[in-house]
Amino acid sequence: MRYCDGASARRRRSHFTDHKGCNRSRFADIWLPDGTVKSLSIEGAAILQGFPGWYEFPNEAATAGSIIGYSVPPSFATQLFISAQSKLLGVTV
Repeated sequence: MRYCDGASARRRRSHFTDHKGCNRSRFADIWLPDGTVKSLSIEGAAILQGFPGWYEFPNEAATAGSIIGYSVPPSFATQLFISAQSKLLGVTV
């Protein structure tokens, strides 16, 4: 990803408190090609990560951010396990 003078969007900073206790003001800033900065919320990151809309995160931003950050999107996990299963069973998917 390139910086705001390039054509690519990029993430800038996290929203949760890190392991050093540093609090972040936003989950992520996304820089658009025209220089506009959009902030990504915990809810937006959860949607991008594949969490269903009904999923409830803890109120503490540090915990919610960690859950999202350490999660594996369900669609990726599904494809990974289908591929592993096909290799183990010797079949082509």
